[in-house]
Amino acid sequence: MNVDSNSIVFTRFIKTLKLSFLQFLQIFRLKPRNSIIQPLQTAIPLKKSGMKNLVTLVCIIVGLQIVNAQNTTVSDTVSQNTYSNQNTQQLCKIIKTDGGELRGKIVTQDSREVLLKSIDGREIYIPQHSIQNIEKLDATEFNQKGEFIGKDPFATRYFLSTNGFALKEGDSYILYNWWGPEIQFGLKNDISVGVMTTWIGAPIIGTVKKSWELDENTHVAVGGLLGTGSYGWFDLYGGLPFASVTLGEETKNISLSVGYGAISYNETQYYSDEYSYYYTAHTQRVVDRATMFSVSGMLKVSTTVSFVFESFFAIPQWHQRNGGYGPSSSLIGFVSPGFRFQQKPGKAFQVGFAGGFNDYYMTPIPMIQWYRKF
Repeated sequence: MNVDSNSIVFTRFIKTLKLSFLQFLQIFRLKPRNSIIQPLQTAIPLKKSGMKNLVTLVCIIVGLQIVNAQNTTVSDTVSQNTYSNQNTQQLCKIIKTDGGELRGKIVTQDSREVLLKSIDGREIYIPQHSIQNIEKLDATEFNQKGEFIGKDPFATRYFLSTNGFALKEGDSYILYNWWGPEIQFGLKNDISVGVMTTWIGAPIIGTVKKSWELDENTHVAVGGLLGTGSYGWFDLYGGLPFASVTLGEETKNISLSVGYGAISYNETQYYSDEYSYYYTAHTQRVVDRATMFSVSGMLKVSTTVSFVFESFFAIPQWHQRNGGYGPSSSLIGFVSPGFRFQQKPGKAFQVGFAGGFNDYYMTPIPMIQWYRKF
């Protein structure tokens, strides 16, 4: 219902109110000339008529309230849609060659410069030679209050594993786990490198990954992890080459990763014969291997909350003391559903309800992580 309909209803309300008031006055103007019966007989129908008009009046008032409520709801909806359209259809992000970013509405542009009206209302002239890229902003980059939060800068990670998406050049972040920190750096040509460790600095593991975009919804990556036991176990080192395929976009995707890892260390064994109380120490270099795979995914359920799922499995092959390798003694697994909360640009908090297991045991593992972009 529009404004004209409100005007018609209001006019009818005024007329009904006027009629009811006049009839109310007529009741008190009656004079008892012949008998008291005549005024009463005349007043009764007038009172009934006034009662009818009063009921009509109440109905009209209620109707006006409903109409006003509907109009308010429609107005709010239109206002919200307009605000959303302004944010998502008119706003853009200008990435400069020096790494700086500006957000706002492009007023004019030519071959020499771009005139940008920033979010805070300032008009900024930007030379074309200093602009690296111009990106349109969409609804997923704003929170429920309409504040800009940007895309998820941590979309390349789940809980433990990575995916096929590339960490862009200049995009670097630090991840705080309860057991230790991790730092990742985005380099040129969709290459990223990083390092992870515990709070005591042992072990230390380096990471590297190269990503490719096959099409808009298909990304692949290959990489590896190489680590050492550090001061806690000097002769321990290992590696894990892997490959990942990711289907979907950064806000909604599923990934499959596979790898084959190995760790090597010195093992000391003690031997003795049945006639001696002395043991002979023998140290040898041994290698334990494992085939690993992971199925993970992410779904952005609102502008600030994403559902994150990860499952990680390893099939180990332990070395045997008499040489060679035996079959896997157990299947080692890790499953963690959880949520990622991002209220501000470059910051996120992630919590998971994880569990680790093998053939014999299952153990809950709390997953609490803080992401910070720098």
